[in-house]
Amino acid sequence: MGLHHLKIFQSLAPWAQITAVADSHPPFAERAAAITPAAQVFHEPLDCLRNADIDAAVVATADDTHHAIVEACIARGIYVLCEKPLTLSTEESLHLVKAERASGRRLVQVGYMRRYDTDYRHIHDTARSGGVGQPILISQRHHNPLAFNTFDAQQLIASSAAHDIDLFRWFVGEEISVVSCAAKSSDDGSTVTVLITLKSESGILGVVEVGRGPGMRYDIGLDLVASGGSLTLGSPSLTAHAGRDSVAAQRLPDNWIQRFDGAYRSQNVSWLTAVANHSVDGPSTYDGDATNAVADAAMAALRTGGAQVVHQIPAGDLGQDRPRR
Repeated sequence: MGLHHLKIFQSLAPWAQITAVADSHPPFAERAAAITPAAQVFHEPLDCLRNADIDAAVVATADDTHHAIVEACIARGIYVLCEKPLTLSTEESLHLVKAERASGRRLVQVGYMRRYDTDYRHIHDTARSGGVGQPILISQRHHNPLAFNTFDAQQLIASSAAHDIDLFRWFVGEEISVVSCAAKSSDDGSTVTVLITLKSESGILGVVEVGRGPGMRYDIGLDLVASGGSLTLGSPSLTAHAGRDSVAAQRLPDNWIQRFDGAYRSQNVSWLTAVANHSVDGPSTYDGDATNAVADAAMAALRTGGAQVVHQIPAGDLGQDRPRR
């Protein structure tokens, strides 16, 4: 993901200038340096933040490093686009919410790039305008082939399902109050499926099915059922040409980067514009914390087999906005 972001921002020159790259894995740092030879190269992200001449940072490191890096960005007053999840725990995310609030301005955007996808935005805008009536049920599907994802059930909840949880909040404009969860693995462990059920504050229902395995292809989908109609999103197929005289064939994207390349570009351009205007308004630290709170409840539900209440400090108590309507 770091390399993908790097190439996007490099293509936005001269509006963005890449002045430094950092990666604790030397071959990755060298690969980034080869793409941006004018940039300083660091092998420690925190060292980069302390010494590089930067106005903003993109964090696409391992999930367990996000908290320390984003915390350092906030302390230095650097704008940051952080890949999801914001952190690995509700406590760490809440700490970043409070640190950002103490700084007196919005500095952090979480990389929930599906909000910038044209198809998802159309469904969001249609549903929130009342075009199909009152939302009743939102079902989402998220499959990954084993070649790209070897997560266990807990990792599927904490990482893969983060997008789906965030989208549910975004679509309904409410917090999630109750969560249930179940998982099933094949005997050889190669295939894992997790089923998460959600209920919003007003009772809107959500179902998230996320899984990985050798029998799966990368596939995402969504169905929104409302009182006056329904909205459906599936994985768009890509057109492939085998030869001059062949008929174009349709296939599913191989991975999330292919499927959401346009969304990543739209997100990054929007964030860059917001940074230039000193007015970051994308998915917030509170959105990251809310997703973690739901994921924590889902993992508790998986352990206990029973529904779990989502424990989350209300946005108003932290000076944060609620999910955008």
